[in-house]
Amino acid sequence: MNTEKVVLKTSKEGCTACSTCATFQSDNLRHAISRLGGVSKAKVDEITGKVTIEFDTQKIILSKITERIQKLGYEVEIISREEIR
Repeated sequence: MNTEKVVLKTSKEGCTACSTCATFQSDNLRHAISRLGGVSKAKVDEITGKVTIEFDTQKIILSKITERIQKLGYEVEIISREEIR
């Protein structure tokens, strides 16, 4: 199994980032990412907008993950990426 860890910065246009909205959005985002085949961990920090994801590179590619996030209305920026052994 080839596992990769990526940290993304997400932001949603038009969001005021109130605590209720941020919690709801982070839960929805985490759930949507976790449901993708090959994703083993997904952590969303509702305050910073950072998303940490671990996934099997033999089952899914990063572009499919970022595409899913963008379909939910988020802008995505890759902050770091590393292979886990």
